[in-house]
Amino acid sequence: MQLDKFYILGVTHKDLTLKEREAFIKGGPKKIMESLVENGVVKGYVLLETCLRVEIYMESENIEFVKEKFNIGPLFVKKSGIEAVKYLFDVVCGFNSIIKGEDSILSQVRNSFLNGLEEKHTTKTLNVIFNKAIEVGKKFRYKSQVSKNAMSLEAIALKFIKGHFENLADKRIFIVGTGEMAVAILNIFTRNNINNIVMTNRSRIRVLELKEKYDIDIVDFEDRYSEVEKSDIIISATSAPHTVLLEKEIKQLNLEREKIFLDLAVPRDIDLCIEAYPNINLYNLDHLWDVVRENEENRERLLKEYRYILEDQIKNLLKYCEYKGELKCKTS
Repeated sequence: MQLDKFYILGVTHKDLTLKEREAFIKGGPKKIMESLVENGVVKGYVLLETCLRVEIYMESENIEFVKEKFNIGPLFVKKSGIEAVKYLFDVVCGFNSIIKGEDSILSQVRNSFLNGLEEKHTTKTLNVIFNKAIEVGKKFRYKSQVSKNAMSLEAIALKFIKGHFENLADKRIFIVGTGEMAVAILNIFTRNNINNIVMTNRSRIRVLELKEKYDIDIVDFEDRYSEVEKSDIIISATSAPHTVLLEKEIKQLNLEREKIFLDLAVPRDIDLCIEAYPNINLYNLDHLWDVVRENEENRERLLKEYRYILEDQIKNLLKYCEYKGELKCKTS
């Protein structure tokens, strides 16, 4: 187990535009990593994919070969060794999130690690690092209470929509997808007594499960365009690698009434060409961040005040390395 073979490769909203991040995802990073594990260049990896970042945490003997395989430049290799561990701790504690200290990144990192364990492509090194990261993520939030009254991405989406339609009681809302983000949107809408909601997904079983739990209507995925025509607000958040709502289909609908399309997927679900239509307002993740900039001062203060928790965890990890003896830790 060697920390000096630990690398982070990937892109975030800070490095690339949404369009460029989409291109990176469409390049199939998971398939590339699987082939690198097969030929022994990479010993193990954890793939973290969110709407704002695609990062690969790996143990590798030849990072230069990995870079060549991805056909990328030096921008993409963020950190290595103990600096990579510090970066992961920052990520899991929300230091690098747009919404500082937000909770969702902790669960996303944990789920990515659990997926790696389940698929048997982690290593002893990665297991130790990620367990320490998840531990510090929980401790940091408990001690700092930075997440208290925090705005989640779904809360930001709701506030953004309310900025366009102040009264949502008479608006019909259509949610495409049943993944984590789509369900989070559904949750916050129903908690705010917004109930005129219709959902669809390729998997009818999943939609039926949500219908039982929430007071919503459902439509077959094949009938999604007829529901787009009826709806005022269309939110799409699928994990599809291709466009889900096509301009060639939408242009045939009755578009006399104003509609908001909110695309929360990466790669994007909604055809960009529909922006040309006068009654259509198309937004994506990049449009939401103005909402975030309010009331950030206190959260920045808390991050600085409680950073010592991350620094203490780094010391604990290095002590663990020293105790084990066989571990090689690159501290520079």
